[in-house]
Amino acid sequence: MQCISLITDGVDGVTGPVRVAYLLGSFLTKVGFNVNVVSPYVREEVRRDFEYVGIRVRDLGIKPLLPGQSGHLSIWLLNGLRGLVDYGDDCLTINLSFELPIPSTIFYAQGYVGDLLRDLSREFPIHYRLGYHIAIPLIGIADSTYHKALSHSKYVIANSRYSAESVISRGVKVWGVINPPIDTDFFKPMPNPTQDYVITYVGKETQFKVLRAMANAGIKIVAFGSKVPWLPRWFVKHRNIDYRGRVSDEELVRLYANARFTVFPFIHEPFGYVPVESMACGTPVLTYNRQGPGETVINNETGWLVNSPEELVNLAVKLWERGYDEAMRIKARDRAMAFSIARIISQWLGAINGFIYRVS
Repeated sequence: MQCISLITDGVDGVTGPVRVAYLLGSFLTKVGFNVNVVSPYVREEVRRDFEYVGIRVRDLGIKPLLPGQSGHLSIWLLNGLRGLVDYGDDCLTINLSFELPIPSTIFYAQGYVGDLLRDLSREFPIHYRLGYHIAIPLIGIADSTYHKALSHSKYVIANSRYSAESVISRGVKVWGVINPPIDTDFFKPMPNPTQDYVITYVGKETQFKVLRAMANAGIKIVAFGSKVPWLPRWFVKHRNIDYRGRVSDEELVRLYANARFTVFPFIHEPFGYVPVESMACGTPVLTYNRQGPGETVINNETGWLVNSPEELVNLAVKLWERGYDEAMRIKARDRAMAFSIARIISQWLGAINGFIYRVS
């Protein structure tokens, strides 16, 4: 039986890139592969979720130094400074992690953390910005280690065209692009949506000044997300902003499906789950015409793509006051089906079988 090891970030839950490992691993076990997940650390309750579907879990015992997203960055930085990781696995390996710089059979490129931090730093609070500038040399070393692991892998697959171009610009060939999957059976429209608010996600990549301008213009905003350590005080007190923090997946579907539209004013986003989840729920997306969201949202069909914060705010006000063609909600759902689990996992299986054939 062919064995496959999926290398992931630290496992706090089945979300983000870890979701790709869970969905891919679940499918591969069903078609006869012996699947392992290798991770810096794994929460015990999530370990049981993996083992329940037949995936063995290997916890490397690398604990985060800080909570939340900062903890994942601390693992990335420390492992990047230590150099390439070798954990002695004879299986076909697929590296889905930015935290473990392990050269693999297939490396799933999802953007460079150094690029992310560079862009985010422009809108950091001043004390975070100072820390970033002090850490730039260390960030450069860690990013270089990540790239070395990627470049020493046999094949590179990117999660978006933007990520592929980032890798190619650094001199490494990319075999192809496979987007992350979305559970379109779970994220789906609801009948008779209220459309009495706009929904947004807040995180480290959020442009808060855009949300403030929208709220000041009278747009009712419901916001979710709990990963940003510097949430502005005005944000949680604004009369037109209903900040929910962390929400359950079931509540998230209801929020997406009942929103008039989703606004996603990001600073840096190689792929972006939020736009695709929103479209799966039948809700068009207003975002920027660049990076991952610029690839997933189709302008004037499944949402709207703009080029500046000013354009985004102006169009948001127009859409809030005048609405849009309701046919866009159907088109948004249709677009999201391109990212369904069945379609994406089929692409992965084709790639894996092709690589096994070439190796043999």
